[in-house]
This record gives sequence, structure tokens and C-alpha cells, in this order.
Amino acid sequence: MSRKSVTFNSALAAEAVRDALLRSISTQGVPPYLEPWFYRMRRKDDQTRPVWGVVETQRFRLRRSGGGVYAPNFYASWEPQSGGTRIDGYFDLGPIERLSLRITLVVMLALSVVGVLLNALDLTRGTHFTNDPQFGLVLSVLFTPFCLGFYLFIKRRGSRADDRLLAFIETTLAARRAG
Repeated sequence: MSRKSVTFNSALAAEAVRDALLRSISTQGVPPYLEPWFYRMRRKDDQTRPVWGVVETQRFRLRRSGGGVYAPNFYASWEPQSGGTRIDGYFDLGPIERLSLRITLVVMLALSVVGVLLNALDLTRGTHFTNDPQFGLVLSVLFTPFCLGFYLFIKRRGSRADDRLLAFIETTLAARRAG
């Protein structure tokens, strides 16, 4: 699946992009949805910012704080250009979400294969692993496209453009979309 890239031209100097991002985002180590519930209850709402992110030397990753588990992340890098800075980025799932989605897919497909094998053994050999092998075989076979569909749906949902995040970037970095 090809990623749709987004390009911004910022009026800020390349050195100022990092500082502007660090001033305007929450850089806590863990996204809010991964924090324990008892910590979230005690946290002051005025301490949280609408965007969470990680800023490195020439790259950054941003996501909305209240976007949910599979909210899109904006990955970008910047480089100086005449009259400001060029920012090239794309939307995708976060690294933890991508990993968990792949693990979930593998586990669910493995369970589907086990279901097909056990129900097929019941039908062909007469073993008694399941109660209704004909119905179980149909369910196990139908479970495979459901798992693949769920994976593709979440993958696409996590790589869609987030207009509020794009507006945040335009405002924070004094940037305009190119093209």
C-alpha cells in the first residue's frame, strides 16, 4: 500500500521547527491511552496538550491525544530551503499499534487454522474434538477473511489524513501545504 505524502512549506527556520514543536506538544514517554487508568484519573487536564509527539533531530511523529488507539500518526522530516523549511510527511499507525496489529493477525489466523484442522479431523476421522464439526468448519473458514478484513480496515484507518492534526501543524509551524 503506497503512502500518500504531505508536504508543507514553513516560514520558520529549520532550527526553529524543533523548538516550536517541543513548546506546543506533550512529549511524555507514553501515549495517554497506554497510561494506567488510576494515573489518568489523577492527572490534571491543564497539563495535557491536544497533540502528543516525539521530536528528534530532523524528524518528528505527532498524534492527537484523544484520537484513540488506532488514531493516525503523522511522521515527518524537515530540511532547510530558501525562505524557510520544507516538511515532508505521511500518515501511518504508530509503532506499537503496527506491532500489536500484526501479532493479533498472526494469532487469529493461527486459531482459524487450528479450528479448520480440528473440525476437518472430526469430519474425516471421526474424532470428537468439537461438538458440531460441520458448523465449526464453516465458522473457522469464514473467520479467516474476517481477520484479514479487520487488519486491512484498521491499517487503512490508521493511515488516513487527520485534518485537525494538519491544521495544528499549519498553525504551530507557520506552514502551508504545498501542492
